[in-house]
Amino acid sequence: MPNNSGLTKNEQRVLYGMVRNPTMSDNSLARFLKMKDSTVNYCRNQLEKRKIFQVVYVPILNRLGFELLCINFAEYNLKTLKDSRKSEKTNKIPISDDIFLRIGDLEKEFSVSFNKNYSEFFLNTQNRLERMGKLGLLSKNRKNLPKNIIFPINLSVIYNFFDYSQLLLHTFSIKSENGVKNNGDPLYFSDHTLYNLSEKEKAVFTALIDYPNYSIKEIAELEEISLNRNTVSKMRQDFLKLGLMKKIIIPDLQSIGYELLVYYHFRFRPDNPINDEAKGVLNSPSTILFFYNKFEAIILSAFKNYSEYKSDKVQKFSHLHSHEMLAESPEPRKYLFNNLDYFRKFDFRLLSRNI
Repeated sequence: MPNNSGLTKNEQRVLYGMVRNPTMSDNSLARFLKMKDSTVNYCRNQLEKRKIFQVVYVPILNRLGFELLCINFAEYNLKTLKDSRKSEKTNKIPISDDIFLRIGDLEKEFSVSFNKNYSEFFLNTQNRLERMGKLGLLSKNRKNLPKNIIFPINLSVIYNFFDYSQLLLHTFSIKSENGVKNNGDPLYFSDHTLYNLSEKEKAVFTALIDYPNYSIKEIAELEEISLNRNTVSKMRQDFLKLGLMKKIIIPDLQSIGYELLVYYHFRFRPDNPINDEAKGVLNSPSTILFFYNKFEAIILSAFKNYSEYKSDKVQKFSHLHSHEMLAESPEPRKYLFNNLDYFRKFDFRLLSRNI
């Protein structure tokens, strides 16, 4: 695959290594990639300087009292937006605390949220849609009314939660370190044991999410923390070890040559639910988000161009149709990166305050 990412080969390998192993130090990453320490350090600094990646601490919210993972989709009223700038209208919509990702283009938007229960989800959604309705933003077409898809976390499988490593491995034509395709981490949200954070733990937990690029020393010196570095370091290690949070690296796909983001919502027939073979087909190298239960699945995929998207779509739909698995044939929602607005981008700060 041609290199149109704007990155050198070494930068590609280091970016992949960081995404694959986000908690590794430069020394460990150098050993993993079989590169010099100085080369890894230089490439990481260059990638950081050019804002090629974003560091995020993801709270594993089902361990902390949250029950629902939700997708919210809406199409805009183009007539309303025609005479005014979309950003001026859409920026007036309050983004409730439950949403950590909300993106939109000229015609539509979708968001991903966590909620403690259905009542909380209903209130948050009601307030958001009521505001959009008053601004005249929502499509008048009955076929395009807002849709909300709810997945009970403990009754669903989070197969891939914004893990870009397989995507970069494929795109950069990097030889896998073990020769085996990484099919996501089905254990990501699979531990359902509730954990109660103490007040001190909650303060450090929230600070790590608020300031993911801060050193342990900087976190410890925050006014709301005021703990010694060893205590903060141990807390972070415990949070990661206990599976209460996970550090991930989000690459800026547009800056490295990606053109298209595609959202799928599949519904399966009750007499022919999703199986392991179908999961393998759906979790192709382009997949960056994939969660499902027996009867429906959500997938978010990224592509370098339209041709890649069409090829991937044909593989997915051919398999599902040939095995008579679909309850209905969905229409993929396509977003061009150069038309995307990020109203909230992997921001868990407000969610963490609701723990």
